[in-house]
Amino acid sequence: MREWFYQGSKIIITTRNVHLLNAYEHCTRYAVKTLNTHDSLELFSWHAFQDSGPSECYIEHSKRIIKQCQGLPLALKVLGASLRGKKVDVWRSAIGKLETILHCDVQKFLQISYDSLQDDHDRHLFLDIACFFTGEPKCFVVGILDECEYHTLIGIENLIDRCLLKTDEYENLIMHESIQSMGREIIRQQSPRNPGQRSRLWHCKDSLKVLKDEAVR
Repeated sequence: MREWFYQGSKIIITTRNVHLLNAYEHCTRYAVKTLNTHDSLELFSWHAFQDSGPSECYIEHSKRIIKQCQGLPLALKVLGASLRGKKVDVWRSAIGKLETILHCDVQKFLQISYDSLQDDHDRHLFLDIACFFTGEPKCFVVGILDECEYHTLIGIENLIDRCLLKTDEYENLIMHESIQSMGREIIRQQSPRNPGQRSRLWHCKDSLKVLKDEAVR
């Protein structure tokens, strides 16, 4: 497409598929960073209060939501708008719910990347990492999941290309908390009321419930 543009023009490509950029020889990559705490609070406040900051009685509740969003602009906007005009006790209840279930609008948006994964192998690998292996060393995870008949290395690279996963300087697997919550919500929706019918259990409360139910039988 370069011949379509005047010399010196800059072409900006935004994509969730990082590997697509490999086709462009003279392409400078820039990973968009999440917002810091100050900017997160300001963005959230504009949507929740139509002001640059929360009123005094909402400060602590706002900080808890900011911590959960981890600088993700979409989550800050959606949650701010959903809580606008609500009383403090409603905020308290909403925060408790968010610790278990990701907001449905955020879930739908983030799940686009999951649904676009090329096959069920990468989707299952993503769900296992989201449920059990976030923060673990890459070599440790590869050693375990290769024994479970995963092609783990190529799968991890595919997840990184889709911006669903990354590694830190120590080669630990890092997943944004909202993306991890999206994966866990996919599992929870398999059977919202009966944990025993879900494909994975990561919460001790659900595991205990399933074990007690099996003991009763």
